[in-house]
Formats: sequence, C-alpha cells, structure tokens
Amino acid sequence: MKQLNILVFLTVLVFTWSGTSFAQVAQPDKNYVLGPEDVIEIRVWGNDDLNRTVEISKEGSFTFPLIGRVKANGYTVFEVERLLTEKLSDGYLVAPQVNVSIVQYRSQKVFVLGEVRKPGRYMIKGKTNVLELISEAGGPTEMAADTITIMRSGSNIAPGGSGLLQDDGKNEVITLKFDDVASSKGVAFYVESGDTVYIARAPRFFVTGEVVRPGEFRWEEGITVRGAISMAGGPTDRGAVNRAKIIRSTNGEERQIRPEMNDPVMPDDVVKVPESYF
Repeated sequence: MKQLNILVFLTVLVFTWSGTSFAQVAQPDKNYVLGPEDVIEIRVWGNDDLNRTVEISKEGSFTFPLIGRVKANGYTVFEVERLLTEKLSDGYLVAPQVNVSIVQYRSQKVFVLGEVRKPGRYMIKGKTNVLELISEAGGPTEMAADTITIMRSGSNIAPGGSGLLQDDGKNEVITLKFDDVASSKGVAFYVESGDTVYIARAPRFFVTGEVVRPGEFRWEEGITVRGAISMAGGPTDRGAVNRAKIIRSTNGEERQIRPEMNDPVMPDDVVKVPESYF
C-alpha cells in the first residue's frame, strides 16, 4: 500500500513536472547559473545582425561581435544580459536592449540510477526537487525501496537529510525517506549539479511451484505464508498448500522449513508449493 501511494503521488507529479518544464522554456529563468555546454540565444533589439545562438565553451565563455570573448560560467542569465548591455553601450550602441534566453540546458547534470523506469543522465534547470527528478526518470519501479540515496560532492546537506561523510572526506551520502519528502509537511530536498540519485531495490521474496503466478514479490513487514501464496495468485488445482515449505538462507547456509500458514515470510525467502500426490 505504501508503494502504491508513492507511485500515485509521483504519477501526479509527472504531469506537474511536464507543465513546469514547458513554462521554463517559454519564460527562461533569469536566475539560472550558466555553465559549459549551455546554449543561449542573444537578441539585440533593432540590430538583427547581432542576434545569434551560441554555446558556452568548455572554458566557460563565448564570442560575441564587437565585444569579443565574454565569460559566462558561473554567471546568471540576467548577469550575462546586463554584462552584454554594458559592453555594447561602451562606444558601440546607444541604449541597447539585450535579451538572453536559454535554448538548451546542458551544464547542470545529475544521474538517476537504480529502481527507476528510465535510469540515466538528466539535465536540471537550476533548483530541482528530488521528486521532480525521479518523476522525470519515469518514477520508481514496483520493486523500489522506500528510501532515496543521494551521493554528493562537498559538504552541503539540505535540512531534512541525513549525511554520512565518506572516507575520502569529500563525498557525502544523503539518505531520505520517500514518505518524508512526499508528505505535504515534509522538507523539500533539492538536487545539485553533479549529484547521483540512487533508489535501491526493496527487500523481496519468491513464490515458486504450483501457484498461478510464480515469481518475485516485494517484501513488507507482516507478510505471512498464506499472504505470499495469495500474492502469487493462489495455488493451482494441483498445488498442495498443506505441504508448502520455506527455503531460507542464513549466513550462507540454506535450510528448509515446514511453516504454518500464518508464519511470517522473511526477505529472500523462497515459498515453494509442491504438487499434490493425487
């Protein structure tokens, strides 16, 4: 049920995220901090020959007519706009009106890995909520754990996160609970460029043998043998539920247990329903 609530929440967020992305393209964020590989469009009103689209170089700059090389790395869109206006006003144009907008966001990269539907590299557009990012990655799979792990370079941890300093003294591991960040009362957590967001696989168990849908299932506290067999669609016509057994590994040693139907199932257990003798 908990996983279902998370999936529903993130499904709604996917549509919200889509709308937000469109708005950001239509009305560029003047506070976005530019970096290498970002592509910007520069328009100078009344001077069409100066209008152009440029990509910020790996060194963090671009070339513009009359002015020459312009540094952009680490500056906001608004600051670059103001810088161009000042430089063009210095003996070239009278009261120039310059507009800078973002064509492609490329400099701020994050990775989303693990139990999401579309793992990979994503570009963020400045301040991005971790749930929005997970939604863009397709949301968590059915087997996703209920925690989010963020690996970050540096030492800044937003309120609401718990951090663990790594041996190299540089990287942080931040662990968040889905319930905490998804709650309306929870603290929003924002990813930063260079972050890796990882969603681990939830504990699982297996049901095999004479059941309708044998396979792997998400483990949660309180699941019984009866419940596990039910999750697998129940026994087939030839299933001998009364002879069901649990195969459990403890410290690398495998043992078989003849359980009662109300006995609990543990992570990585294999519940096997044998074929009836008759």
